[in-house]
Amino acid sequence: MITPVEGALRDAGGWVSGVAGELHRSPWPVSAAVVAAGLLVLLAGARARRPVAVVGAAGVAALSAQWLVARAGIVPSIPGTTLAAIAAAVCGALSVVVPQVFPVLAGAVPAALLADLLAPTDQRLAAVAAGALVGGLAGVLAARPVAAVAASGVGALALAVGAAGALRETGPGRALVAHPTAILAAVAILTVAGTAFQLSRAWGRGAEAAPARGAAPPVKAGEG
Repeated sequence: MITPVEGALRDAGGWVSGVAGELHRSPWPVSAAVVAAGLLVLLAGARARRPVAVVGAAGVAALSAQWLVARAGIVPSIPGTTLAAIAAAVCGALSVVVPQVFPVLAGAVPAALLADLLAPTDQRLAAVAAGALVGGLAGVLAARPVAAVAASGVGALALAVGAAGALRETGPGRALVAHPTAILAAVAILTVAGTAFQLSRAWGRGAEAAPARGAAPPVKAGEG
């Protein structure tokens, strides 16, 4: 029996392997552009609050919609991918106006999923609601780490997949494509490193420390 974690890893591995293969069949500037974009986002992407909020909220909403359909056992008239796209579009649009939508979702959704897995059947609804509430509050309080992890994860994924596609004709490239878990491991390591690097200035942090434009310089003692 395949556990949810094993199934998710298998699906993620198949996805990264397929994307790497598509990049290999594309002109080499495409792979180079993906690698360059991934490196930029990995090192500095968390500073851009609204882009991080839009991409992060859209991604969390899409995954949540697919999970809800699968978990509830519902067969809707609209395909699951379409529902995921609608959820991503709505949450992404909301986060343009209110960027805090992203950290709320990023905290609420995993907490609700964990509560759903651990709660007794007769208390599942209350546990999910409580988990979502607590997780959402925690997400708001931890907006900087959430933004750093999200940006670093996206950048690491683009960098690893782009590099695997660019190097597919080489021995290391073929090994990566044949063993997508190695790509996922590289993504995890790069995400941790990128998060540590970006944390101090993530989510717009540091801008408030800059002197106000046009403000008069401080007067030293004895001057004036």
